[in-house]
Parts: sequence; C-alpha cells; structure tokens
Amino acid sequence: MLLIDFKDSFLHQPAYDKRLMSRQYLVVDNGAYNIKAGFNSDNSPSPLKAFNAITRSKDGAIHIGNQFKTHSKDYLGIQIRRPFEQGNLTSWEMEKPIWDYTLDQISKTEIDPSNVHLTLTETPFQLPQLSSNTDQIVFEEYEFGEYYRCIPASLVPFGIDESIINSDFTLVIDSGFNATWIVPVIYKKVHWEGVRKLPIGGNVLNGLLREVISFRHYDMSDNPILINTIKESTCFLAKDFNEVLKNKSQYKCEFVLPDFKTTTTGFVKTAESKIAPDTQLLTLYDERFTIPEAFYHPEIMFDLNEGTASSAVLQSAPIKNLTDLIVLSIMSCPEITRPLLSANICLSGGTSNLPNFKTRLETELTKELPQKWHVRIHDDYQGIPKDELSWYGGINLTGDDVFEKVSISKKEYFEHGSNWCQKQFGFKNV
Repeated sequence: MLLIDFKDSFLHQPAYDKRLMSRQYLVVDNGAYNIKAGFNSDNSPSPLKAFNAITRSKDGAIHIGNQFKTHSKDYLGIQIRRPFEQGNLTSWEMEKPIWDYTLDQISKTEIDPSNVHLTLTETPFQLPQLSSNTDQIVFEEYEFGEYYRCIPASLVPFGIDESIINSDFTLVIDSGFNATWIVPVIYKKVHWEGVRKLPIGGNVLNGLLREVISFRHYDMSDNPILINTIKESTCFLAKDFNEVLKNKSQYKCEFVLPDFKTTTTGFVKTAESKIAPDTQLLTLYDERFTIPEAFYHPEIMFDLNEGTASSAVLQSAPIKNLTDLIVLSIMSCPEITRPLLSANICLSGGTSNLPNFKTRLETELTKELPQKWHVRIHDDYQGIPKDELSWYGGINLTGDDVFEKVSISKKEYFEHGSNWCQKQFGFKNV
C-alpha cells in the first residue's frame, strides 16, 4: 500500500491548507521493543526504528537506542533496561533520553516543537496516572503544539487497503513484545468492551526459549540479543502440532553461534553455508515449534518454569488461549457486527511475523466460530511490515477530516488541566 498524499485533497480549502502546509506531523508508535517514528513528508517514506532501551555492554559502555549495534561487536553479557514494565510505560527518566536520540535521528534540522503535531501510541488500558505523566512530558517538556494519543490497534484501519479489507469492521490482533491484544474496531472506533489481552508476546517467547536452550544445550542467560535472533530465525507455529511433533526430526535446524570473527549475531546453517571446522553449532528440533505453541497452550509457561510459577493453583486455573480470547472478543461486540469482524481480522505487531501464524489461527478459529461465518485473516499489506502498520495508519490519519477534532492543543491542555487529555483520549465505554 502506498502512502496517500493528502495535500491535493485539501487544495480547495484555503484556510485549512495554509495551516497544513506550515505544520509538521510527527507519528511515534512507542512500542516496548522498538519505537517507530517519522514525519508525514515525502522525505520519510518509512519510519525510523529505534531500540526502545538503554543498554550496557560488557566493557561498561552505555548505549541509547540503536547505538549498541554499531558501538559493540560482542553482545555477550549485554544488559538491557527498558522503560516499560509489563507493557506499561513507567519510567520517563529512561524513556526521555531514548526519545531525544530518536528525534535527533529523524530530524536533520532543528524543529520547532510548537509547530509540530504529535500522534503517539500507548498500550490499551494504560493506568490514567501513567498516561497523565506522558501528557505532561509531551506538553511541558517537549512543548509540542498539538497532540493525539491512542492505542496502536486503533490506527490499523487507517493503514490498510480499503478495497481489500472493510475498515469499518476490523478485528486487530496486535501481537507485540509484551503481550497480544485483541481489539475490535467498529467504524474506526475502538469497541472497548471487546478488548482482550493474552499476556504472551515476544518477550515471553524469548524467556521460554532461553530456559530450554540453557537446560538442553548452552547457558544463554546473559545473551538476550542472541536468544531473540535465534527465535526470529528458527521458530514457527505448527499447522498441526501433534503431527509435527511426531515428525520432529524432519524439522532439525542448525544455528551457527557467533564466533565474533565471521559473525557477531549468528545465522541458520544452510547447504551453501561455509563454516570453519571448529564452529559451534546449536541443533534445534522441537524447540522451534513448542515455544510458540504457548499462544494456544499457555500452560507451557508454567511447565517450563517449574519451581517458580507451576503451583497447583496456577496450573488448575482456567487460562484462556488466543483462540478463546478472540471468540470472547467477537461475542462481546454487537451481534450484527460479529460475522463482519470474523471476516476482517488484521494481524499486526512484530511477533505476528512468526511463520504459519496466520494459517494456524485460521484453522483454530474455523473450529470455534459458527460454520456459516467466514474467517478471513489479513497479513499482507502490500509491502508494509506488520510491525509498522500502526505507524502508517497514523501517517494516513493526519490527512483525515476528523483528525483536527480529536486532537488537543497545548493551549487547551493548560486551560483545562492535566485531566483534559485523559477525558478526551482515555477508554470510555467500559
């Protein structure tokens, strides 16, 4: 999908067009793993991705954002501190330097914050006090002129191709670093009563994979970057778990571990790979598909963390999987919209890039939803990566007629007080 140039559509509105040309629109999808940020201009067709963390390498050097990728060749022993805890932005002392770094990277010239409109995403059901802290930083520290705060899933209908997907009835499955959110968006508004959360995302999968590899092969407790690389390179969701498990030897995969001479990140060995005789290899079998199976069998988390979380109470608790939560979400929406939502499911977020994510989800949902309903899941957005979909939606939203009405200016913020943003942006119909 190509970015839409909204300038031409407003040429017949002189007053609005004059303001549009002078104002800059900044969209920041503030993910827990990566920040996706960029201005609405022809010069920035794609967002900058900044690692949303402060890292400390083994030699004691401190790196902000992406700096560790160029300043450090040895990721072993790297310590990662994130401003997010359990999906909530809790530390602006840590987040602000990362924002400063990100803004410095995307803007080669000095910008006037009072002439910038900021669109910012936050996690659903963010605690009001934490949201107020964010509003305060936006207006009082950065002094942006205008502001719109929302959840990432609410921007997805603005980023999709409406000739293929019905943007008025969209069920967004946003699988990110901290969690997977199921968000029904009806007439481009979030139906908050239908929002559901599965506390499994990329971070949980990394933790499970680290435990298994450390127990079966090598201790990788101090190498989170490598664990994430192994997950992204080798893991997949089984189309039929029992069948794949029976033939797990067919899914053998050899991962070349970093030797810090020929590779610093590692890679999957192929028939064409030329490696030294003393190269260390990590051989994976069922780890590749049993770890992502946590989406459909969350009890795996307790089995792999025996001694910490596998109490009898937790193991007997009715923990719902991804399929159950999607069905609950659809059924909590108005009856007339339910089959429309099942036919317009959109995948977003980096964790949804796992191979077979779409195919397995279609299979499971078809079993649970009424037979006469059509289950259709979208994950191809004409070249737009799934983890950037919300950012592109935010860019397209800046040209929508309703955008000015939902935004808050710095003047309004200081006139009405800090609670004004929460009143305008917070979840309402729950």
